[in-house]
Amino acid sequence: MKAVILCAGEGTRLRPLTDTIPKTLIPVAGTPILARIFSTLPEEISEAVLVIQEKQTEAIQNFLDTLKLAIPVSIAYQDMNAKGTYHALLSAKHYTENADAFLVLNGDDIFVQSELASLVSLSAPAYGLAKKVLNDIRYRTCDVDESQQKITSFRLIREDEKDTPVYCFTGACVLTKDFFTYAPETISSGEAGIPHTLFAHSASVSFTRFTEWLQINTHEDLRIATEASYSLEQ
Repeated sequence: MKAVILCAGEGTRLRPLTDTIPKTLIPVAGTPILARIFSTLPEEISEAVLVIQEKQTEAIQNFLDTLKLAIPVSIAYQDMNAKGTYHALLSAKHYTENADAFLVLNGDDIFVQSELASLVSLSAPAYGLAKKVLNDIRYRTCDVDESQQKITSFRLIREDEKDTPVYCFTGACVLTKDFFTYAPETISSGEAGIPHTLFAHSASVSFTRFTEWLQINTHEDLRIATEASYSLEQ
């Protein structure tokens, strides 16, 4: 199975760190985020594709040259005028369109290997879900059928769900080549998202629960991830 890792984000909220280094190369407890991602890929992953900006090429390639990876890594470039994870993934279509299923990860998310292994073992399409407090009703959550291990809705959170843990879609999912036949679903920000597009076209999506998910978007996220990483490694 191939893995597509979406690394083309600007990392605006992590400036000034991202003024000189791609977001995915920021160290967490001394280890770059991308190195941590590679270390947690399930053994089923035989090849990886990184989606980056062209201006990141030298930094990313130099980083890859320092690693002794057991799998080949290709690089695809995102059209920065096309916003959202749907278009980022579309940049890697050439590498994945013939695959029965492939893993998609964000370049700023850290998971644990065992939970990603559970995800790739599911019937695709499938999503990794985690409980998280969402304090804005513009966020989306879902309902699930536990007996069938299926997601039954993709919806905005209700007012009464604010400030309480609800199911959140992580940046980890397993998709099939059918995804590339779907018209993009654009959200209010003008971006086209992977989950929005998937649920607009697919009525059967499996799920697994993640208990460990470090999402690094801000300096506070980085602080929390650094502390959590030290704890995990002890």
